[in-house]
Amino acid sequence: MKAEKKRTKLYKTEVKGFGFFVVLSLFFWSCQGERLIANTIIEQTLEVYGGLENWRNIDQLSFDKQVTLFLENGDLERKTDQFQLFQFQDDFGKIEWGENDKSHMIIYEDNKIFKIENDSTINSPVAIENAERAFFASEFVIKQPFDLLRDEVILTRENDTIINSKDCYVVSVSYKGDKPDADKWYYVIDKESFLILANKVVLKDHTSWVENLTYDSSSDFIFNAHRKSYRLDKDGNKTYLRAEYFYSNYLVNY
Repeated sequence: MKAEKKRTKLYKTEVKGFGFFVVLSLFFWSCQGERLIANTIIEQTLEVYGGLENWRNIDQLSFDKQVTLFLENGDLERKTDQFQLFQFQDDFGKIEWGENDKSHMIIYEDNKIFKIENDSTINSPVAIENAERAFFASEFVIKQPFDLLRDEVILTRENDTIINSKDCYVVSVSYKGDKPDADKWYYVIDKESFLILANKVVLKDHTSWVENLTYDSSSDFIFNAHRKSYRLDKDGNKTYLRAEYFYSNYLVNY
């Protein structure tokens, strides 16, 4: 994994006696109350999820992922059982699955994407483009929320909301250099547990609402275990279940 600069915040305050306790009180109030800034919310979320330093020490992460896609009428579009592996230090990864009596593999190595079907390399530009999109989308998802404190990431606190009777922070994510039609992600975070309850994802042609239903804490980290993704209409109402995801067998190596 390429080295990333740490985002740092340095506060130097020389206070004595009563003034010292005033500063502490104000800091505690701001961190617990309604004045949390977006970066602080994400920092506390990362601590709950296992800690950024621990995450940066991971050499390899692997897991199984079951993906089920549905059509707008509720019919099954496709279902796949995938094995995903990422070696962050070596910048290597692969996704394996079986479909239509074929074995499929996407490999990322030496800054190149390879698509393999039944041990044969596929060189079609369209196939490579689709494989590249699938690989980096999977890598992007599994790195969240740990990939949110990079220099190029812009975090903004939006209006709070309530999800399933839980008070939640909402943090939007954008990136320096984004074009006007770039994807926009929103993180809905439980104020009490700092778990990410949902994501709203605004894309060019549709908006998705992804609910995190259960979590996996079998390793040093909290990962998603069960998610559902819904399409939203222009008013933000769910229209239909687009996808369902199950994750299992997480293995973390340092």
